[in-house]
Amino acid sequence: MKESIAQQHILCEDWKRELKFFKDDIAVLRKRLEEVAAKNTAQSVMAEVEHFENKFKILDVHIDELLHDIQIKSDELSSQAATQAKYINVKMNEADVLLEDLMLTNSKDFLETKNSYYKFLSKVL
Repeated sequence: MKESIAQQHILCEDWKRELKFFKDDIAVLRKRLEEVAAKNTAQSVMAEVEHFENKFKILDVHIDELLHDIQIKSDELSSQAATQAKYINVKMNEADVLLEDLMLTNSKDFLETKNSYYKFLSKVL
């Protein structure tokens, strides 16, 4: 699918905002996890705590990598727009399907993790 440079740039900015929201949300989830770990010392609970700590680390790494890739794409679009300023809304580029798929996968993984985390919290609190 082809999109204009301006459309692709707006999409990149939306993705960056979404990923930054996820990072902020992970920080809140981690804080709550620390509270659970401090109050519960049962081995089964601690195993779940460790599982979510690891999952949050993995999500954080994936988010950082995606932010980096999206920033590269955004920089490419900016340089392309600078060389073809009058065509910014007309020039059509191939959409970056790989980044789009990575964003969808990452968002789905984040939401599934958050849902299972809330189920865990409802059991232990």
